[in-house]
Amino acid sequence: MNEKLACYAQILLRENATHNLTAITDPEEIRRKHFDDSLALLRLAGARTATEALGEQIAVLDVGAGAGFPGLPLAIARPGWRVALLESTEKKARFLETAARELALPVRVVCARAETAAHNPALREQFDLVVARAVAALPLLCELCLPFVKPGGLFCAYKGTSEKTWAELAQAQRGIARLGGEDAGFLCETTEYGERTLVLCKKISRTPTNYPRNYGTMRKKSL
Repeated sequence: MNEKLACYAQILLRENATHNLTAITDPEEIRRKHFDDSLALLRLAGARTATEALGEQIAVLDVGAGAGFPGLPLAIARPGWRVALLESTEKKARFLETAARELALPVRVVCARAETAAHNPALREQFDLVVARAVAALPLLCELCLPFVKPGGLFCAYKGTSEKTWAELAQAQRGIARLGGEDAGFLCETTEYGERTLVLCKKISRTPTNYPRNYGTMRKKSL
């Protein structure tokens, strides 16, 4: 394990005792299920090619960062990336600030709900790459995340099994188009702990200003 990732694991376990950040507490399981999983974007050929096309010094946003996955491992692995972490829960946002400080990572933490933050001009369509892991089903997730992506940028959703993700993607296609995106790839790998799927959406035009809607409306009726 990379030295900074090992330090991150120690910080996570220390803070987890009081903040309940993760149910995974075995260091080897943290490596496999959190770190290796977070870095799938840099490992899978199609995703790696897509992100490399954006350049070496890109602005990246992790929506619903939680305990920092995938944003912090990506910031460690790609020090040239300008990473921001969006987390609505205050105690988790404070943990992210602590972890970034102790790891000496120039990471920005924003404590806000995604559907609100996406209407902030300082954040809306300001990122080359937006990532989200274990946040919501794709129809809702795309509405939360695509407004942050600048035209020409990329949204990457970390999902589980390919069969379930295919079904979610089919339901999300119309919404992706409305939000200014297009389906840019569906990448899978089988790991020792199960199947991991990455869904890539390219931003081809600006998102209409009325999106994202409020969370209750999104949950009741997808695009």
